[in-house]
Amino acid sequence: MNQLLAAALTLILGAVLAMLPVKNGWRAAFGIVSQSLATGLTWAAVWPVFAGNTEPYVELPWGYPIGAVHFRLDALGAFFLSWSLPMTLLGAVYAVGYLRKYFDSARHVGVHFALLNMISLSFLMVYTGEHAVTFLMGWEIAALSAWLLVIWDYSNQKVRFAGFNYLVSTHIGLIFLVAAFMILYTQTQSWYLDDFGDWMSTHPGTIRNTVFLLLLTSFGLKSAFFPFHSWLPRAHAAAPANVSALMSGVIHKAGLFALLHFLLIQGKPDAWMGWALIAFSVTSAVIGGLYTVGQRDLKRLLGYSSTENVGIAGIGFGIGTLGLAWDVPGLVALGFAGGLLHILNHAFFKCQLFYAAGCVYQAKHGVDIDRLGGLAKLMPLTAVSFLIGGIAISALPPFNGFASEFLIYSGLFTGETIGVWAKLLLAGVATLLAFVGAVSALSITRAYGVIFMGQSRDDTLPAGHEPSNWMLVPLLVHTAGTVLLGLMPVLGLALVAAPTRLFLHAVPDAMTEEAMQHVHEVLSRVSLISVSVAALILLAWGLRRALRRQAPAAGPTWGCGYTAGSARVQYTGSSFARDFANNYQSVMVLLKRQKAPQGYFPEDAYLITDCVDAVERRLYNVIGHGDESASLISKLMHEDDPRLGFALGLAAVVAIAALVVLAQGALP
Repeated sequence: MNQLLAAALTLILGAVLAMLPVKNGWRAAFGIVSQSLATGLTWAAVWPVFAGNTEPYVELPWGYPIGAVHFRLDALGAFFLSWSLPMTLLGAVYAVGYLRKYFDSARHVGVHFALLNMISLSFLMVYTGEHAVTFLMGWEIAALSAWLLVIWDYSNQKVRFAGFNYLVSTHIGLIFLVAAFMILYTQTQSWYLDDFGDWMSTHPGTIRNTVFLLLLTSFGLKSAFFPFHSWLPRAHAAAPANVSALMSGVIHKAGLFALLHFLLIQGKPDAWMGWALIAFSVTSAVIGGLYTVGQRDLKRLLGYSSTENVGIAGIGFGIGTLGLAWDVPGLVALGFAGGLLHILNHAFFKCQLFYAAGCVYQAKHGVDIDRLGGLAKLMPLTAVSFLIGGIAISALPPFNGFASEFLIYSGLFTGETIGVWAKLLLAGVATLLAFVGAVSALSITRAYGVIFMGQSRDDTLPAGHEPSNWMLVPLLVHTAGTVLLGLMPVLGLALVAAPTRLFLHAVPDAMTEEAMQHVHEVLSRVSLISVSVAALILLAWGLRRALRRQAPAAGPTWGCGYTAGSARVQYTGSSFARDFANNYQSVMVLLKRQKAPQGYFPEDAYLITDCVDAVERRLYNVIGHGDESASLISKLMHEDDPRLGFALGLAAVVAIAALVVLAQGALP
């Protein structure tokens, strides 16, 4: 545990140094060096935990009423720390290239790197904290740091609104979390999470069910499950690309960690908890996938896909929860291993896609899909990386998204002895998951085809070019991880196996090893499929190159009037998705702005469609109606009439008295 304490102090020192009145280059260097040292120290603490040698523990004294605080690094926390800090370090490296234009200006770039250090510090606190206060402190440090990172371009009103939306949403989630902790404290008279778990494991019933729902809501808001997702696309569209990548791929995985941690400590769950988690997750996956198809902003598209992918991971956790409730170790292993592996895989390919989007933004000063085109020839490395990430996020071989979703499918089509109706319901979930994969493939095909293929649709934008190495290196590292975990998913299992075994702690060792062996066999088959597909792709590519060299020279033939390509005859992103979007108008609300052409030679005509968030739109409608109702009531009230004030006061006293009586019995 000494390594983690040293890592925390290093991050704090690096944040302080990044705020010094020196040149921005030095500030960035302080941030990156401290991140590197903290990452190395963290891995020195994490690796023995994966090896099963130890669970580092430390107790630090604190004053009354909090008492001593405990920190413990178990296999679940080690899994999240093993990639969270390295990816945050890569995000800091990417920021050097992305924010390069500010380095020679009066803007204090050190603030950005100091906040990234605070994000890493929050990981150490949340993933090891065993006390409710330190857990909430880490939770809040992450929320405030992410908010300040989102509003980097604070002079833009849309950016400020997106940041405010995120700040409000994350603190609503905090309210639910505090409410759950308060209930648990009243039952245990303790602030330690282990004591919470001991009480929950021995007191199934209404109170535990209430706590579970409060926690699910809080963690759903943190991780952007539907319908708590509306902050996410706005924040991702507004934030710098490295911040969007870290928020989606790393920061908000803390919500999934917390969900898993409480599933682990609460003891044997009820079956309805697993079904509720599956229903919640399937809805998120389906709705999030549908919203990706209609987006014009590339970063909003990737933001909605995060809602889709946390839903996919949640399906795995729901399967594992059902396995715990039914005492079926095979389901436990497949569900939790699949969900955890998908978290890891999503972190790799989502950061990769956001980094590619940032490269596009740097080159073209925008990410409006309908204005882009033809970038594959100008930005080949970015194009290939985006394509690989797109295949991975669509869960297609040979890349890593296929491996984790294959595990989840294996759990849905389980051969274990469970009820017929349960098998039918799980098969229905598998059908919806397949639909989500198809929609994701459509969305990524649309994005890649419109942005990177064809010709540029807007000649007023700058010419495209590859970004600096500061941005390319993190992009290519994530791309390599996506490929490696796809071809050899057993490498991911090396990180996932230890936390999965935690959920099998009540199972005999022989059955645990049998269940984990089955997971290993499934991933071995996935590896064989992926390697075979990769070999076929390379073979087809090699044959194509060979045939192109041998092809005889040919001249143009009769072109039927088509002599040169033009952006006017290309599909836009909106037209590409139009037929599909029309089939789901109840979910995908499309707004149109148009000016019809007039006269024989119209000078100005346009049609712009945009897919808006139905939940956000409905929420604003409710707020608007509330404002109208409040205005009406204020008009009906007369300040000079004392009877109204007396009546409202009396009603309030009666209501408070009724609540006290119902909660604690008659007043003395």
